[in-house]
Amino acid sequence: MTSPALRHSASVALAASLLAATAAAQWPSTASPNLSVADRRGEQVLPKIAATSDGGCYIGWFDQFSGNYDVRLQRLDARGVELWPRQGILISANPQSSSLVDWDLLCDRDDHCVLAFTDARAGSDLDVYAYRVDPSGVMVWGANGITLSNNSDYEPSPKLCETSDGHFVCAWANTGAADLRVQRIDRAGNLLYPANGRSIPGDAGAVPAFCRLVAADNGGFILSWVRALAFNGLKHVHAQKFDAAGTPLWGGGTRLPIFDQASVPIAHEPRLLADGSGGAIFAWHFALGQSFSVRAQRVLANGTEVFPHNGVDACTNASSKFDPALAWHAPSQSLFVAWNERNLAQSQWGISVQKLDAAGTRLFGGSGLVLLPVNGVVKYAPVCAPVGEGAVCTVLEESLGGLSDKLRSFRVSAAGQLVWSTPIDVSLFASDKLRLSNTVTPSGVVLNVWTDLRQDNGDVVAQNLNPDGTLGDATATSTPYGCSGNPAGSLSARGRAAIGTQLELRIDNPLGTQSPGSLALLFLGTQRDPSPCGTPLPGFGMSGPGALGESLIDFAAPYTLLTGGPWGGVGQPVAFALPVPFFEGFAGATVYAQGLMIDPAPQAVVALGLTSALRIRVGF
Repeated sequence: MTSPALRHSASVALAASLLAATAAAQWPSTASPNLSVADRRGEQVLPKIAATSDGGCYIGWFDQFSGNYDVRLQRLDARGVELWPRQGILISANPQSSSLVDWDLLCDRDDHCVLAFTDARAGSDLDVYAYRVDPSGVMVWGANGITLSNNSDYEPSPKLCETSDGHFVCAWANTGAADLRVQRIDRAGNLLYPANGRSIPGDAGAVPAFCRLVAADNGGFILSWVRALAFNGLKHVHAQKFDAAGTPLWGGGTRLPIFDQASVPIAHEPRLLADGSGGAIFAWHFALGQSFSVRAQRVLANGTEVFPHNGVDACTNASSKFDPALAWHAPSQSLFVAWNERNLAQSQWGISVQKLDAAGTRLFGGSGLVLLPVNGVVKYAPVCAPVGEGAVCTVLEESLGGLSDKLRSFRVSAAGQLVWSTPIDVSLFASDKLRLSNTVTPSGVVLNVWTDLRQDNGDVVAQNLNPDGTLGDATATSTPYGCSGNPAGSLSARGRAAIGTQLELRIDNPLGTQSPGSLALLFLGTQRDPSPCGTPLPGFGMSGPGALGESLIDFAAPYTLLTGGPWGGVGQPVAFALPVPFFEGFAGATVYAQGLMIDPAPQAVVALGLTSALRIRVGF
């Protein structure tokens, strides 16, 4: 926790460094019972989550309340408050197979939610459909979405990405045609590739499956898959990069064998992340003799493998390793890999993490950093998210009796140290938990969602975890204060003072009593004026000549002054961009802001005009 002294010094540092930003909060501050997102009769399962730019998120799931597996979607703000009706909005009630397959959801650069899933509206074979929903819940691509495939083939588990040129690509396996399919969609929902998708042929005699895709550079994308779906056949890991037109770029048009030393297990889906430079990161597990290993590979934008062919081992000890979870830190070109570690008999379980540098060197030793030791307590399903220069890893642990799981998180620094002295228990409610998924906000808050069997066969439950290891609402706020001496809205905030983001403060004269071209000044102080209504200053009011203005900052305490550009007139405020560094020690610090408009015109009606004031609490 941050001490009051640190918070005060952080306030001074914030003001001196030009920092500053911005119904009840809904993220619980305790690990039980967590936040219920969907809890009606029947199953609510296979949840997915994507963070929005404002620190909130979208959560989607399949909901059996009606008897059919409908697709529903909820939007939460940064405090965890539901922005749409309880139990979410209905996306699709089309007939659905009772045997659900995987699906995908993302938040795009416009804070719209894009979803891709299969259903049986055109027959039991499963076809692929996509929807785009705006922040108010409007179906941008129509009430019934858009059809990506319509044939008699079985096409499960579509995956999505948003490309660098603002389009969307969806990929899926077509088991009937023994190929992969990709479709490109513009923001209006128009299909840019042929109907039923562009075919990506598999190897001769093999049915490719378990595909994933990420955005690359220049509107392109990278696709990974397992060579063969069947029990027999070589299950190698393959990949290809495509340009915006769908032309393959790597290997002269021939897919790259990312891993062809052995087969990955049946139904294993290798992990894939974009590296932010036009290339990608891959990870998988496989059996070699009696033990299983986790490996990773990076491929550059030009198709060059950075690590040795067939990847590098995340861990070199004799135990078995499964289920890699990845977090990529692009500035340092570092990869964090967590895994489920077991003894050879697979009767004991643990969780460890490794950091690989740009060359693939293991920086946490041969065995990695142990998060939970290998013992008789079942631990599984690790997920990771990049936070700061390190990572937060979360895992399910069956330690509450029977199949009841704890949800436990660890924050690992770039140097391989545990930032939190003990694991953070994210959920302590005694229940079976499945399908853990996570995302991370711009300010480093990890948002977790899972299927929870606490009252029936499945509810959707979520919980946030702040970068300082706390749970609950610690969002940044901007609150007006003072009395009525200065016009409301003359100082406003766009965004919030969340660490790792940017706050914008805006100065305006809504009364129009000063001339366009007036100079705007912004004061950031560490203390407010002791008087509730501030210090009255004759001739500093915006309302008219000689009017009283309220000075609402204590100028005896540390403060800083910023000078802005010329005012454009009513409704054209002067904006001050204030970046807030990613340092959780700033959380809880308070800065007080007030503006002053100076009209230099010789016949100015109001030469000096004080704005309203904001109390800005830095948070997440």
